[in-house]
Amino acid sequence: MKKDRRRLIAAAMGKIPCDLTVKNVQYVNVFTGEIYPAEVDVIDGFVARVRYPEEAQELESKETADGEGHYLIPGFIDAHVHIESSMMIPEQFGRAVVPWGTTTVCTDPHEIANVLGIDGVKFMLENGRKSLLRQYVLAPSCVPAVPGLEHSGAEFGEEEIGEILDMDGVVGIAELMDYVGVYSGSERMYRIMEKGLEKNGFLQGHGPLLSGKELSAYAAAGVESDHESETAEEIREKLRRGMHINLRASSLVNHMDQLAEGIRQIPYHDFISVCTDDVHAGDLLALGHVNKVVRYSIEHGMDPVDVIRMATLNGAREYGFKDLGALAPGYAADMQLVKALDGGRPERVWIGGKLAAENGVYVGETAEETPDFSNTMNVGWMKKASDFSLTAETENGTVPVNVIVPLDSTNVLRKVERQELPVKDHRVCLDGREDLAFVCVCNRHGLENRTVAVIQNFGLREGAVGTTVSHDSHNAVIVYKKEKDALALLRELERTGGGLCVVKDGQVTGSVALPVAGLMSLKSCREVAGEFEQYRQAFYQVCGESTPLLSCAIMSLTALPGIVVTDCGLVDGGKQEFVDVFAE
Repeated sequence: MKKDRRRLIAAAMGKIPCDLTVKNVQYVNVFTGEIYPAEVDVIDGFVARVRYPEEAQELESKETADGEGHYLIPGFIDAHVHIESSMMIPEQFGRAVVPWGTTTVCTDPHEIANVLGIDGVKFMLENGRKSLLRQYVLAPSCVPAVPGLEHSGAEFGEEEIGEILDMDGVVGIAELMDYVGVYSGSERMYRIMEKGLEKNGFLQGHGPLLSGKELSAYAAAGVESDHESETAEEIREKLRRGMHINLRASSLVNHMDQLAEGIRQIPYHDFISVCTDDVHAGDLLALGHVNKVVRYSIEHGMDPVDVIRMATLNGAREYGFKDLGALAPGYAADMQLVKALDGGRPERVWIGGKLAAENGVYVGETAEETPDFSNTMNVGWMKKASDFSLTAETENGTVPVNVIVPLDSTNVLRKVERQELPVKDHRVCLDGREDLAFVCVCNRHGLENRTVAVIQNFGLREGAVGTTVSHDSHNAVIVYKKEKDALALLRELERTGGGLCVVKDGQVTGSVALPVAGLMSLKSCREVAGEFEQYRQAFYQVCGESTPLLSCAIMSLTALPGIVVTDCGLVDGGKQEFVDVFAE
């Protein structure tokens, strides 16, 4: 942000007129925690002066906004978010979140980076600039998440990270998910971190359940934050090590009860900011964005002004943004007018002193045409239904199979269990068992790699469900009863450029087209949410109500400690090693 300090000084002294004055407000001071009547003068997108009402304004501003006695607070900052999880491109994401009071986000584009590499990161930066929302990017540190256990569309090392760090708008290294590699001295992770520190970049953490000497080593490496804490004890231990804590309430995870308890036990909250991590379009429409985290925190007994400070000034200081996060002389005029300090929707939002949203409506212009990234479905080599068969050396009879079994109803953590399954003409059969289904992970990044396995208690009754949103390499994941339904589903994903799909009796019954890298739509938040709702209804026509809607999306997540499926085979995420599909 370019700042003409001579003009700021002149405006503050009343020698030149300001562009905007917001008057008649209850001003929330995030430095002192005070609330008092004030008027805020803005020039060139920055605050020039904050006046008490009795202070005369020497020259009338070009524009005046009457706050009608309501509260004026800084715009919210999301300290960690994956825009791709909303299934919207950055420009559309901005249109969705700005009306909720979010004015700045710090994003990790590692989803699209795993598909398109550096070109994907460039797209997120360039498209984000078409939005009024301030969008900063961090260089994805784990592409792929675990080399050697899966194939993604790119691989980032020291050189690629350095190239990204030199791009305008990149502020550091994104979440270091390979925390084991960090504290055990992995050369790859060390070089990536050193590259970030050379550029004076921020090192963002991801350290679930880390404690003791491992946590100390992680912090000593230069990692500055964590958004994975689930308990009061975890928050306290990481804060004691000098790390920033991102208070998180996402569409997938909400541990607000435990986190609020932990925060209340700690006297100083300067190192606590907020984030949304992964947020879906439907939740954005119904619940909001950062304001949702603010609202939940207040509902859990936290002080409203303290929470607002976390969602504004603390987030800015975490990243070293010296002119964001507060409404004070020299700070960017990113502000929102709210009726109450409760995390509700603001009446008006300004970014850089310009009106960005009013009464829940974004006022920015529609962006230009977006580049076509729909050619990421390189799956033409899967031509026949038989390509989805699990083939055995045994021609007929039975064969021992390592069946994937969920540990509980969440379908997140899984183990393998040896089971004898029938074989006919070298093809493993489910033999009418309703509790079993096949799962296929098919590489879509140019390699003819696939894995077929058997999963128990997934909840699929008939047909097939599948997606290209499959963390973190985003290959195609399909769960099915019959091979022909799996083939029909893959052809639909190929046609749409990727997305989510349901097939029943060979016919597509639900689909969300995500033509941008198989991860994002070009449509608005409302349209994406509507398509996802139709998909949800189709999903539960073929799956039991207890089946988590996004089970396929984490089927390949090698960061999980249980059994996952990648295009290379079955993987024990905890041991970081392969497991044979067929048991001994």
